[in-house]
Amino acid sequence: MKLASPKVAYLVLCWNNKDIIAECLDSIAKQDYDNKDTYVIDNSSSDGSPDFIAKNYPHVHLVRSTKNNGFDKGNNILIDIALQDKDIKYVALINSDISLEKKWTSEIIDYIAKKHKVASAQGVTLDYYNHKKVDSTHIYLADNLQSIQYGYGEPFTNNMKFPRKIFGVNAAAAIYTSDFIENQPSKKLFDKKFFMYLEDVDIALRSVVTGWNNYYVPSAKAYHMGSASSKKKASNYAFFMTFRNQSALLFKNLSFVTIFKYIPRAVNTDTHLYKWLKLEYGARTMFKVIWGRVWGILRLPLFIPGRIQIRKAAKRSDSEIERIIKSRGIF
Repeated sequence: MKLASPKVAYLVLCWNNKDIIAECLDSIAKQDYDNKDTYVIDNSSSDGSPDFIAKNYPHVHLVRSTKNNGFDKGNNILIDIALQDKDIKYVALINSDISLEKKWTSEIIDYIAKKHKVASAQGVTLDYYNHKKVDSTHIYLADNLQSIQYGYGEPFTNNMKFPRKIFGVNAAAAIYTSDFIENQPSKKLFDKKFFMYLEDVDIALRSVVTGWNNYYVPSAKAYHMGSASSKKKASNYAFFMTFRNQSALLFKNLSFVTIFKYIPRAVNTDTHLYKWLKLEYGARTMFKVIWGRVWGILRLPLFIPGRIQIRKAAKRSDSEIERIIKSRGIF
């Protein structure tokens, strides 16, 4: 008798996504993986999204929120609900602007099933509008302390065709293990103080520091439209939030020795980036980014409890972390 596959919970956040949510939910329903449930939280949409989902996808566990919880708190709410089902071994985070190929789930789970201490895995995420262009193969922290989405905007090349251990996964379309989630120092996967942007880099860095492993499985394909919800906000919102949150993820997870070692390179990169932003997007955007950086530093005391927890749980040495940072996220 064939044993049942480990159960997967697909989690989708919705915020005014009535125009695109159907394709996402349809691609989840069509996965060639039978042991699954789908959960959606609607972050107080005004476009009729929750009623549309309830009417057309009655099998979906729908949570109607009266406020916008952001990406982090919204996912934590769904994770808490999903993991009440003790049969769930994997949590798949799927953005509402993602469409999955039929074998996305089975390809990833087949690959990681026998791996040790797995935190997460992702397939290759491609541009929805141009399938020859990469959205991401993984994320990583560079040696200038910038967060990078590897392969973004590049063609899918031969060196991207092989599975491997990576720094971390892009949470637009990724699978996390329930084992990793339940062993978090804070007992939550996402830090809600991030709200949105770089929260997946925070998780990735945390997993590396605390001794967990992440994987890339290129046979699993997903297609990403890109920031479908945040584009509905102010145009500089992503810049502000990214630079606000960057300081927090470093402060929380890295030793001060490692941070100070890379600070000169980070400052040099920031200086050139500000000049580029002014030329490319104008002074208003540049100052928005600078304010994001300043505000992020002012908020660092909020992350002291998290830093204490993660540093206590650290399993890899500073030298190991620095070697990994220099590797561009490929082990």
